[in-house]
Amino acid sequence: MDDGLASFPHVLILIVDDDVRSASLLGRMLQSEGYETEVANDGASAIARLTRDPAPDVLITERHLPHADGLAVARYARSRRAGMAIYFLTAHPQALAGTSGCAGEPIVLLSKPLDYAELVVRLAARPAGAKTVA
Repeated sequence: MDDGLASFPHVLILIVDDDVRSASLLGRMLQSEGYETEVANDGASAIARLTRDPAPDVLITERHLPHADGLAVARYARSRRAGMAIYFLTAHPQALAGTSGCAGEPIVLLSKPLDYAELVVRLAARPAGAKTVA
């Protein structure tokens, strides 16, 4: 297990990607790091999941999704939990450059193909206040 997780037990990550194989693989990889993961394959499913408790601690989403885009998912996520960490995966980071975030909080842009090591480092570096007690 990754040493960076010691201060973040039971971190729940919602992964939203219309590529089922990629989302499932990323979920399994993050589980091997000690994270709990759930996967949604479109924006509507992600929003539906966000209506239930417990709210995820982290949202990893694409911008372009069926039924609701990633920005709509991120806005809804932040309406449910203002401090939720949001990571956008995109092949076109310039399309999201200048997006200040949702509800005043910053978002993190990650280019595709995903640099998994960078994602793990960023997840481990999340501020201590970003985690609620499970």
